[in-house]
Amino acid sequence: MSIAQYLRRHAEADTAFTQHLHTDWQHVLCVPAYDEADALPKLLASVKSAENLLLILLINSPQSAQGTASLTGTQASVTALLQQYPLLDSLTGNCKLLQFNAHDSHLLLLERYALPDKEAVGLARKIACDIACKLIDEKKIRSPWIHNSDADVILPADYLQASEQLDTETAAALFAFRHAPEPDHALQAGLNLYEYSLYYYVEALKWAGSPYAFHTIGSTLLVHHKYYALARGFPKRAAGEDFYLLNKLAKTGRIHSLTAPVITLSGRRSLRVPFGTGPAIGRIGEMAQRETNYLYYHPLCFRYLQEWLRLMPSLWETRNFRKHMNNTILLNCLTELGVETAIAHALQHSKSRESFTRHMHNWFDAFRTLKLIHLLRNKGLASISRPELQTLKHDFAFIGSAEQSMQRTRH
Repeated sequence: MSIAQYLRRHAEADTAFTQHLHTDWQHVLCVPAYDEADALPKLLASVKSAENLLLILLINSPQSAQGTASLTGTQASVTALLQQYPLLDSLTGNCKLLQFNAHDSHLLLLERYALPDKEAVGLARKIACDIACKLIDEKKIRSPWIHNSDADVILPADYLQASEQLDTETAAALFAFRHAPEPDHALQAGLNLYEYSLYYYVEALKWAGSPYAFHTIGSTLLVHHKYYALARGFPKRAAGEDFYLLNKLAKTGRIHSLTAPVITLSGRRSLRVPFGTGPAIGRIGEMAQRETNYLYYHPLCFRYLQEWLRLMPSLWETRNFRKHMNNTILLNCLTELGVETAIAHALQHSKSRESFTRHMHNWFDAFRTLKLIHLLRNKGLASISRPELQTLKHDFAFIGSAEQSMQRTRH
């Protein structure tokens, strides 16, 4: 799908006002914000010296927030922004262009309240990125890259320069990240457990040979507008929109994990989304014995995943899945996922081993990889605690490499 086709058929209606923008910029950054009155000033301060940047800030709230203190606080943040930054133009009733700094940077302030609860943050991200994509297509943004972040993030000084190291075969890049340290010892201990789980999963996928071994955190995402359009933009979901977009992007181009610069994420508790850092920190905080009660996927899950990924290409020659699968648990889990139908389809539509393998990896994507891990866990490979993981460190290198990766971003 071309960019023009995407913008014409699938972009949100909010993109229509771009015809009234007559300025151009070098970079664009998209940030959705809901109930972020305390965090937002820190984000804005971190990019205050940016040159020639358009910051698309989409102030939003879900339908269920009507009449709540969260909505009142969200709307109050708009009042504060209008008092702090000079108004240049009211493009529509809910869209204003503000002067952000003296370096030719501007703040495009949009308000969208009462978003459908089931679409919420995904729709908010899509609106902002659709606008960015259209501005790039109209050559009002010179860089082809759409920066994505969140209102509770602090961005490094060289954040906007990272795209200079990327090529046109890269669909998206992911910034290295760390969580801001917490003064509360118990909260920091819980944050350490959760952050390790993020690195543990990605390092384990990398060790197993998965092409989907990357973090899926929306606030770290840098996406090329061409691939964004090809993937039909952010899915309109209340959570996991970053995971599903990256899952599609990985099938069209390269996903590049940056080692620098490092962005700083918030590690606070939050119930605004059903899963992720905020809810996880909340759950860990309620555990009596965090070290033993917070669990990680059993390392054997990833050994079994590795076994499957190594077998996959050879099925082009052997064409007999069951004959070469000696692992009963793995066989049953893959069968439950519908692997035999997928193999038959890939064989029918492939003319080479490479084509077959590509078809299979497109089917066995990040989503089905996670489903397999969950099936393996539920069928006998029960999750284990961090102390138990440490006893297996010599058998599974990714247990130690996850720790090293986490520590590397903190220094």
